Amino acid sequence: MGYRFWLVSMLMMAYAVSLKAQDLRFSQYYAAPQLYNPAFTGYFNGDVRAMAIYKSQWERPFNAYRTIGGGADFSLLRNKLRGSGLGLGLHAFSDQAGDINFNTNQIHMSVAYTQKLSDYTPSYLSAGFQLMTANRSIDLNKAIFDNQTPGGSGFDNVSVDNYWYFSLGMGLLWYFEPADDVNFYVSGAVFNLLKPNQTFFTDGRDELNTRYTGQMGMQFNTSDDFSIQPSFLYQRQGTFQEVMVGSLFNYTVSDRQDQGLKLSAGLWYRVQDALVPVVRAQYNDFTVTFNYDINLSTLTRATRTNGGPEVSLIYNGWWSSDRKKQAEKNIKFRCPVL
Repeated sequence: MGYRFWLVSMLMMAYAVSLKAQDLRFSQYYAAPQLYNPAFTGYFNGDVRAMAIYKSQWERPFNAYRTIGGGADFSLLRNKLRGSGLGLGLHAFSDQAGDINFNTNQIHMSVAYTQKLSDYTPSYLSAGFQLMTANRSIDLNKAIFDNQTPGGSGFDNVSVDNYWYFSLGMGLLWYFEPADDVNFYVSGAVFNLLKPNQTFFTDGRDELNTRYTGQMGMQFNTSDDFSIQPSFLYQRQGTFQEVMVGSLFNYTVSDRQDQGLKLSAGLWYRVQDALVPVVRAQYNDFTVTFNYDINLSTLTRATRTNGGPEVSLIYNGWWSSDRKKQAEKNIKFRCPVL
């Protein structure tokens, strides 16, 4: 038990040092789109899109990361702008790591404008901006410093147990529908433009690196009931780099107005890190998605290939049935399928 504990501790410390200060992330990046590009804000079929998500990573054999998030975004002025629209969003995320309760709590306020480019071959361009405010804290009462151990050198210069910071992000998204049964989107965004300081140490400075993201996705139907939905995510933040690629396979069980049911299964690969099998059920306006990260990284020995579960619940609907009927009478609003 003893050597395994120290092995796990050393590996975790090495992993944390290599990542330094990084933003929150989910394997279900499509369930929390504003976390990766604010241009997704308000860009969906409906009036309101509400979400909740929970992730637990490396829960066993040690208590590592637990992340929860939720919020909503709203689509506005679409009828008045003849297919274009304005989006507003508010989301909050909370992350807790380790036994000293290293907490990161964030609030994201997003705004986006989507411009319809063409009626003949449907295409849209969306631009979004995001203000993020966050608090980071640790419980110093649960921490053990070098000067508290036998032979310690007295290294203890942590003077702040919590702090606030602010930052900005922006992004672009282009959607294109070359045929009735094929749609495609590509997007790019940049976050942490203010590079806030991320350190608990006295007179220290550790700027939060700018994060760059790129996404692509499409959906194409192979029959009336079956569709394939591949997507790709790239992130870079300082020395950290993430590449995820995979696909959902969707089967429509029923598409009746009062009982629409779609079942999906898929698989993603996070390069040099994890396999991510996914299952999803969509019933009318509600979608539940579950995945489990199967660890394939250098921490495999310590974690015994344990990764972590992740579950999300999304509601995508209208303020009223009359609003929905009115939208169905108008030209269909084209948007990315996430």
